[in-house]
Amino acid sequence: MKKVLLLIIICLISKFVYAQFPPAPQILDKKLCVDTAYIELLYSFKFKNLAGQKDFTEDIRKIQIGNHIVKDFSQIVFHYDSLATERTKKGLQTQNIPTQTYPCELYSDVENHLRKEKYRLMLNAGVLCYDSQWITPEWQFIPDDTIRLSNYLCNKAQINYAGRNYTAWYALDYPISYGPFKFWGLPGLIIKIEEESGLFIWELYKMNKVHSPIYKYKYDKEQNCTERSAKRTIDKMMSSPMSFLQSVGTKMMVRRSDGSFGAPSQNNQQEVYQPIELK
Repeated sequence: MKKVLLLIIICLISKFVYAQFPPAPQILDKKLCVDTAYIELLYSFKFKNLAGQKDFTEDIRKIQIGNHIVKDFSQIVFHYDSLATERTKKGLQTQNIPTQTYPCELYSDVENHLRKEKYRLMLNAGVLCYDSQWITPEWQFIPDDTIRLSNYLCNKAQINYAGRNYTAWYALDYPISYGPFKFWGLPGLIIKIEEESGLFIWELYKMNKVHSPIYKYKYDKEQNCTERSAKRTIDKMMSSPMSFLQSVGTKMMVRRSDGSFGAPSQNNQQEVYQPIELK
């Protein structure tokens, strides 16, 4: 892998600075249409995936629902990919993704109960491509417990999914059984779903009937791997970002508070990563 020199100018190194390296945008010139969406959902996804993190990171997730494929991806990442694609065509420099997201795309084959994921690593470290386990949700329905959210009359259900407990609010008036992330199987559209400790929250804010292609893109530096291997790599990256970047050939220099430059401090590099899926 090509060695890259990355100069990070930091005056005061905060606890979470090492985690603030969004992936580089990709060029959208290699794509395959895998289905046609008839519904598109937009969810706000707020999450805290580092222990002690005070403020939520917020992503915008678009879910495209077709007859065969459901695609879940970051609308923010896609926006900057699109900008990079247009700027590259014009011979202009691309713009970095300025904010943290959940940089994972999920392609769920609803007929065959198969799922493929593409997870983007920090900066230009690559894209992990792997098949992930399909889990049939076992929902517990809470009768006579309703609430109105964003003008939707919602019923309540609960679930333990991949080691975490969630409460979901769903609208029977919209019989759409596929929602954000890997949540499906409810008799109505998920309006809100929240992890019990408040670390992960999805909230619907827009729904459109459409007739639009669902594309699967091929990215630069894709790496095929197993789900287990991907989780180990992501855990290493999130827990020790500087060590991870150095391990993939990125040379780091930091400007310290006294104005001098040097190698990153080994202190405060270890973070406690809190993944969505614990098992």
